[in-house]
Amino acid sequence: MSELRKIPNVGEKIEQDLIAMGYTTPESLKGKTAQQLYQEECALRGCLLDRCQLYLYRAVEYYINTPAPELARCKWWYWKDEYVEPAPCGAVCVRCKSFPTSCKGCRQIRGKAWWLPYIQARQCPVYDCCVTKKGMINCGSCPELPCGKFAKDPTISDEENEANLRGMLERLRKATEGANA
Repeated sequence: MSELRKIPNVGEKIEQDLIAMGYTTPESLKGKTAQQLYQEECALRGCLLDRCQLYLYRAVEYYINTPAPELARCKWWYWKDEYVEPAPCGAVCVRCKSFPTSCKGCRQIRGKAWWLPYIQARQCPVYDCCVTKKGMINCGSCPELPCGKFAKDPTISDEENEANLRGMLERLRKATEGANA
């Protein structure tokens, strides 16, 4: 058993896969992305692997490349597309400080966010408009983006809110460009 087994989700099989790809220590994985590891293993095996392997590598990437990873976020199923790809508003669930303890992700909770009492609402206005009313995956292709439904988070500063909104809009633009490519 190598040091690799100290990484959450790395059991005997994954340890063997990583060693076969040339990774023998956690340090040897530093800077590698999940996509790189997934593609390397697909090439090694000569076939396209199940996406669950990509999710597992996302969890490994988080654990290895984060200075103080939260063990609660290291479960591979928290790195599925629904938590990594932009939510309707452009937020990334797995990056949120409330995930997975206070919130299980926008798509799971169907817009019933923990912060709704702050705005006296029953459902996130962005989720309601985007998913419920317009049937869209996210707001990236909405001609009204960003609209007044994007509420400020009252628990953070105006500067943090501005930075969050810029990040959300950038992710939505990239997701829309990727879908149109």
